[in-house]
Amino acid sequence: MSETQNKTSANTKLGHYFGPMVGVGALLFLMLFQGGFFATGQILPGMNQEKPENIGATIKVEDTAKPDFYKAIGTVRSRNEVDIMPRIVARIVEIKVRSGDSVKIGDVLAVLDAQDLSAGVSKGQDQLRAANAAVAAADEQVKAAQAVLDMASKDLERNKSLFEKNAISRRDYDQAISAFKQAEAGLHQASQNRTGAAANAAAAAQGIKQAQAGLGYATLNSPIDALVAERLADPGDLGNPASVMLRLFDPNSLLLEVPVRESLVKEVVIGAKVDYAVPALGTSYQGTVREIVPSVDPRSRTFLVKVCIDNADGLMPGMFGTIRIPLKSDKKVIIIPESAIIKTGQLESVVEVENGRLLRRQIRSVDVGNGMREVISGLKAGQIIQGNPRS
Repeated sequence: MSETQNKTSANTKLGHYFGPMVGVGALLFLMLFQGGFFATGQILPGMNQEKPENIGATIKVEDTAKPDFYKAIGTVRSRNEVDIMPRIVARIVEIKVRSGDSVKIGDVLAVLDAQDLSAGVSKGQDQLRAANAAVAAADEQVKAAQAVLDMASKDLERNKSLFEKNAISRRDYDQAISAFKQAEAGLHQASQNRTGAAANAAAAAQGIKQAQAGLGYATLNSPIDALVAERLADPGDLGNPASVMLRLFDPNSLLLEVPVRESLVKEVVIGAKVDYAVPALGTSYQGTVREIVPSVDPRSRTFLVKVCIDNADGLMPGMFGTIRIPLKSDKKVIIIPESAIIKTGQLESVVEVENGRLLRRQIRSVDVGNGMREVISGLKAGQIIQGNPRS
């Protein structure tokens, strides 16, 4: 191949690569240009440079202590909640109340079948009468045995004196001794019989007490002034100590049970006042933190705070709502006058004074009343802003 042909071939290959290389270079330049790589004197994102004319009054942004609250869902409970359960196994004859009824202490709530219990009391009374009769008979036996012993004792003394004077034989004296010992044994046996009869009488009396107590358990009375929360049984059902018939609660001693995350266990203060809002009633209530349960639920990692409600009109156990619990430590926030904020539609901004320049900064804020707003984002302590900027 000639030298001219070689040059032509090399130029052709270079032409194939030159076009794509120029295209890539142009694309790279365009990307850098659009990204602002060649721009100078631009203002950083989030701020607009203003003319430093008539700066006016300025405000130094500072952290402000604000009471901190923990919001949680609280559930209404009664301090006095009672489950009514029978203490015996018996058929339910009558239940005198329904859910929502108001009852006083001592009111009859339900009646159980007491026929077997009444029969048990009557049987025990019959057994007691028989046992008392046996005690009376044993007392007579003891008296008779004591009389025999007294007589044998006198005979023994007389025969002993005669035997010592050789007035009777040895055989007569031995008979007197034997009679005395038999009389002693008879008195001992009579005393034992009397003790056994008395024990039977005592057992019969105790049986009557137990039967009467069981008969008393057939009538279920209210232990407190309360409202009936639930009725869980009906006449004809079999009542037993393992089944709840009625649930009662005291409407005048309601409290809130609030689960609080364990990281705040040292922040909640006993005696703190709390607000409790119940959307279902459209009402708010006041309460006081009275108890902090000293254990953490391993499943939810929360501990339980109990709040006594000062005025619980309208509340019922099981209701829930939002509660605000004040914490020990205050929250650091930034609060500025509403006049220092420029509003453009839904956007908010302030004018920061930095090294003689005015910079527009976007912020987010919420109203805290009295012409002040809390800045959620966009400012930090130490910055200086205009107090009444021009829009």
